[in-house]
Amino acid sequence: MTASKGRIFYNKYGTYIILVALIVFFAIAGDGFFTVGNLTNVLRSAAVYILFGCGMTFVMISGRIDLSIASIAALVGCSAALLIQGGMGVIPASVISIIIGTACGFINGVCIAKLKVPFFIMTAGMMYAAAGIALVITHETSIGISSAGSKVPFAFWGQKTVGILPSQFIIAIIFFVICLYIMRNTKMGRYTYAIGSNEKTARLSGVNVDWYTILIFTMSGLASALAGLVLASRLGTGSPNISDGGYNIMAIAAAAIGGTSLSGGEGKIGKTVVGAFVICVITTGLDIMGVQSSAQKIVIGIVLIAVVAVDMIDKRKSE
Repeated sequence: MTASKGRIFYNKYGTYIILVALIVFFAIAGDGFFTVGNLTNVLRSAAVYILFGCGMTFVMISGRIDLSIASIAALVGCSAALLIQGGMGVIPASVISIIIGTACGFINGVCIAKLKVPFFIMTAGMMYAAAGIALVITHETSIGISSAGSKVPFAFWGQKTVGILPSQFIIAIIFFVICLYIMRNTKMGRYTYAIGSNEKTARLSGVNVDWYTILIFTMSGLASALAGLVLASRLGTGSPNISDGGYNIMAIAAAAIGGTSLSGGEGKIGKTVVGAFVICVITTGLDIMGVQSSAQKIVIGIVLIAVVAVDMIDKRKSE
């Protein structure tokens, strides 16, 4: 069935229209929305969702979901804090922590691709394992991060600004550009769509599905590791409680709002960034209006359900 002109228009511009409408609404309804301080806060928050969302977009386009991203981020932040507390420099501590997070994603990919563990079970298992390790190594307490003696301050990951741009937003945009290039110009990008559209057909076409599945989840682990360092720097502590922060759902929401289908095979990583801003504008705008965080979660939940419902209805009509 051919999509209607209205549906085609929505698929192309709907996410952008929603973002602009939200900005206009909160600019009118909430005093102080367009202040420099508030815009900087939006960029700080968006950076975390962009990092998580980019990794999740690869996974969702391939037809899967990664439930372990927040726990991996918590483990990475706690590892960095302990290494720095033990006297290691910021750069080697950051590199080792990134390797730990990336390795968690790699393990997810290997178990899913080679051992045929269902992705839901594998990533749920990693979620509990990574969160548990973070709690054990920190003795269930947050670890303060002090890098006063280091040439490169750990604050660069999440507290510094370059002009009006937060450093973590710059890091997120650099990672996004790399992901965008991979998705548009490499075999990994093309095969991610192929796997999500029809894994059996991809195998018959000669795609090494197992290898690219491993790469996809490794990319998600890397994204989670970077987000973990940003969050640890922003908080000034390595906290195991990050795993309970709801980032799994927020990453899925950013990708879904941006048009990435939960059925796989469809999505654009650029629109995930727009989806991340939609979430940040909603939460920041509601904060300014004095709406409680519990009510904000209800709004995000309704938005996510609505987006997924529209996607499912469109799928059924196409079929």
